[in-house]
Amino acid sequence: MYNEMEYQEEYRMADLIRRQWLGIITAEEQAELEAWSLQEEHARLYAKIRNQAELQKRNLYVDGLDVDGVWHKLREQIADVPVRKRRFFTRYRVVACLLLLIGVGTLLVYNRYSRLQPSDLLVQSIHPGSSKAVLITNEGKQIILQDSLNQEIQVDESVTVKNTGLLAEYCLQDLQAAEQAEIKYNTIVVPRGGEYEVRLPDGSYVWMNAASEIRFPVVFTGQTRQVSLKGEAYFKVEKDSLHPFIVNVYDKLKVEVLGTEFNVQAYSGDEVVKTTLNCGKVRVMMGKEALELAPDQQAVCDLRHRRFHKIEVNANYFSAWKDGKFIFEDEPLENILNSLARWYNISVFYQNEELKNFHFTGDLERYDDFSVALRMLEKATNIRFLVTGRTVVVQII
Repeated sequence: MYNEMEYQEEYRMADLIRRQWLGIITAEEQAELEAWSLQEEHARLYAKIRNQAELQKRNLYVDGLDVDGVWHKLREQIADVPVRKRRFFTRYRVVACLLLLIGVGTLLVYNRYSRLQPSDLLVQSIHPGSSKAVLITNEGKQIILQDSLNQEIQVDESVTVKNTGLLAEYCLQDLQAAEQAEIKYNTIVVPRGGEYEVRLPDGSYVWMNAASEIRFPVVFTGQTRQVSLKGEAYFKVEKDSLHPFIVNVYDKLKVEVLGTEFNVQAYSGDEVVKTTLNCGKVRVMMGKEALELAPDQQAVCDLRHRRFHKIEVNANYFSAWKDGKFIFEDEPLENILNSLARWYNISVFYQNEELKNFHFTGDLERYDDFSVALRMLEKATNIRFLVTGRTVVVQII
């Protein structure tokens, strides 16, 4: 029987060969692939994958392969598996792995997509985002937080913030004095091209994505712990059954929890707000209506028309950004490029509005150079990108 370790190895090697053909493999990954290919049981298969003499035969095979049919059948087979136990299947990677197992190799996938000639990307190096933010005190003072600074900031007589350059941690020195003092608020703003982690006064952690901000009291008092969010953040809430944790979104939507982990995506330019639950339980409220979410469920809220519903999802896809990946499943190109634009701090323009509706399934490394992300998208679609400075124009081939 084909066991778990064998699956993982073939999946890994399929991905490395894919990265090799795309020209984005690292030296460490290349060494790993070469070590695998030199093993006696793998050498013949690897040689066959790279054999150009069989190129025509392989192209004929791929042209006759019902990739979509295989993919839909596979999706039907895994539909009954609990969502949290499903693998991170993507159409691109599953097909690549299957081809490798039958001795044809990811070369076939490469050849199929490479017929759509990608543009020669004359892109200046556009690096990914980094840890940076601005702390705005109750008095309006702005303090820069970034990876080169280690600071201890006094934001209240009883509260200090320890900044490591990656994390801003609120530390309470005198609870009794803090509870008696006037409530003060801090705001942490993460710009485009940034990310930051915050440990709130109650011990809850917040991972903030690019172009986001969160406002909260330097000490939580009263019966609830309330914060306000714009943009996107992943919350890991400290349990406290006596003091519910509430996330306010544009004063129109509330997410109430006791102790759990969830992601909220609420960018001002988006049509909807998405709340995705990873574990625990949350209640999403809009006016007098409420939805309760279980793990791997998402509340999709249309603030403009004041309506919402919940759907089943793989929650890991929506929080993957905090772990260094972008994962997309049948996602419109517009949404994908909006995410990349915020992270790489670029502007995107479309030659044709219809291009926004191109759909893509796959994953991208969050900390790769921007040109790598563009090459991946070009290989999988019939579009190309023209890049000038930090401006990207999307064209159809």
